[in-house]
Amino acid sequence: MNMIYENRWRWVVLSGYTLIAMSSQIIWLNFAGIAVPQMVSLFHTNLTMIGLMAAIWPLIFIPLSIPAGFIVDKYGFKLAVSIGGALLALFSWLRLFASTNFYLLLLFQSLAGTSQPFIYNGITKLANNWFPENEQTLANGIGTMGQIIGMVLALVITPIMIPEPSFHDLILNIITFSLIVTISLLFFITTARESPVKGRTREIVSQQSFSTQIRTIIRQRNIIILMILFLIGVGVFSALAQWIESILYSRGIATLYGDLAGMSMLISGIIGMVVIPLISDKYHMRKGIILINLSLLVLLFALFSLRTMYIIYLVISIGVGFLLLSLAPVGLQLSLETVGGESAGIAASLLWLASQVGAFAIIIVMSDLYYYSITLGKALKLYYLIYDPWFIPIIFIVTLGIISLIFSAFLIEPKK
Repeated sequence: MNMIYENRWRWVVLSGYTLIAMSSQIIWLNFAGIAVPQMVSLFHTNLTMIGLMAAIWPLIFIPLSIPAGFIVDKYGFKLAVSIGGALLALFSWLRLFASTNFYLLLLFQSLAGTSQPFIYNGITKLANNWFPENEQTLANGIGTMGQIIGMVLALVITPIMIPEPSFHDLILNIITFSLIVTISLLFFITTARESPVKGRTREIVSQQSFSTQIRTIIRQRNIIILMILFLIGVGVFSALAQWIESILYSRGIATLYGDLAGMSMLISGIIGMVVIPLISDKYHMRKGIILINLSLLVLLFALFSLRTMYIIYLVISIGVGFLLLSLAPVGLQLSLETVGGESAGIAASLLWLASQVGAFAIIIVMSDLYYYSITLGKALKLYYLIYDPWFIPIIFIVTLGIISLIFSAFLIEPKK
């Protein structure tokens, strides 16, 4: 069996998956970096409608996550990821037919979001089928890292390609990104195999019914706790990525530097998704890594609540990205070790479902707390809240970090 895992083709399969994961995020945030003035001017709409193009993806993810996980377990990760890649490529190209019709563009952009559950839920099954135990967390990290790389590329490349409102540049950008998706899909389809074992197409599927499998998995303590951690972790990261520019701007820091802090958080997260899984695999630590990372994150969130120098905020952003994003592959591996390979897809689907709920909810809650702080500050003449209205939302994040730390203490470390 060890000779099987020494097959170098596992890295090719993982590379194909990472490219598709990257492509999904590129399409998701295709227009986020050019909302104002490019998209608003070209389509004569408002910022809320442009934001909807990205905000609707988590809502689409929620009802499709568990069915996609079931397909991963029953038919294998290759079919599921291929379905996701095909949906992504199809609707990415169809955006060209929208022309100047914003609502048609919104429709095709939203339908492209149906691809994400099929892509996200495949990584743990891929890691289980192709990689030995001492490399599985790393495989989860590299596959998930593709998502962050895609976010960075979308936010960097699109503004460069479309510096001013121009339909010609917009069409060229859509074609370029659609080609990236198509090439990634073709590479994955032609190189991916379900398993390195010749003749084995997938893990033996449980004979339990779908509903019974869900009930069995959801009753396990680790899965419940991991769902809470993914809901809070991904939600907090999404909220910080969304609001960090506004938070720093309210504290007298220019928008450009706020963007730099946000980008630093993403880039450090990419590094963390490789470094932390390597440590986790080497020492077979799951619970320990989660506890250490969360303890440090609570400290960083608390420091972030204070008004200080920009360099401190930059260091905090780098630390948050490194520690928070690296928890995702560790959590995915812990779910795999908890439920076993035959139910890895459904377990992952539950975690990603929780993460999308968290991403949607915590972004909104932080926004509401921001306006609540201003209202409360004026009503009670608490000038500190008027002066720094993001203080209460960040304390909310600190509280969520403490809750996560408490729950993580009850995780069960699987035996080696």
